[in-house]
Amino acid sequence: MFSPTPKFLGLRPRASWVTAFQAAVHLPEGLTPGDVPIALDGSLTQWWAGSAGLAADAGYSAAERYCLRLFFLWKIYQAFEARGLGDRVAERLVSAVLDAVQETPTIGRPTEAAALTAAATSAEAVLAHLKAVHDYYKQHALPSDEHPEAAEASLVPLLLPPTSAGFLCTVVLPAEMDVSMARGLWRQFLRENTAVRLITLGADAAGREAAETADPIFFAPGGGQKPGRCLWAQPAGLLPDIHQWLRQQGYAQAANARCIVLRANGSLSAVLTKTDVIDDFAISDAFFNAC
Repeated sequence: MFSPTPKFLGLRPRASWVTAFQAAVHLPEGLTPGDVPIALDGSLTQWWAGSAGLAADAGYSAAERYCLRLFFLWKIYQAFEARGLGDRVAERLVSAVLDAVQETPTIGRPTEAAALTAAATSAEAVLAHLKAVHDYYKQHALPSDEHPEAAEASLVPLLLPPTSAGFLCTVVLPAEMDVSMARGLWRQFLRENTAVRLITLGADAAGREAAETADPIFFAPGGGQKPGRCLWAQPAGLLPDIHQWLRQQGYAQAANARCIVLRANGSLSAVLTKTDVIDDFAISDAFFNAC
């Protein structure tokens, strides 16, 4: 792997980057298949945060940074694989490994990494390298009784990714997502009170049309306004929570709501109903009225 074996420092338990890496490993806990996109986004967001913090820690060599980044990537893969979801995340984890290779100076890479820069490298070869680096670092840098993946659950934040695949500023909570996870993400969306926000309700065709109409408008509203954020809440089990919240805001016909528009401070601005025409004009008007 490395010749000679680098002088490894191991983990600094109180370092913020260690906490980020540990959180990345814990996020896949309690998954259902519908949670995978959100959980993977969250894990990789934490892994990148850990990578950035590690890069700023002057005590670590390039070789050890490389090993640490891949050590925790393998732990993330294991967390999904243990739930039968490894094939759902392998492509993006392979991409993260290749990013780590490219970002590491040649002097900090193991000799085996040279072959991973080729475009034709198979996912199987990358995952094999990932596991080999994990095992090597565990053997040479970590005491046998040290378990860096064993973070306290309380350290693990529930992360809302910037957007979902296929959207510009919309996070999609899939219909099959575990309700407790969806509820936590929706509540976090409410707390992120720095921009105008829109919540679209329902997994039907009308819900999809409303979400797809709103996404580009909230991403680039024009008029000198900063972008907003959108949440497409599909799980039927989450609707009672959202309807109750609407009634608490003084909106009585909660079951008829299709799109909920919030001001940046979190207060209710407008509700577009299932019988309203929800087009570019209606969405734009609702956005600017909330500004």
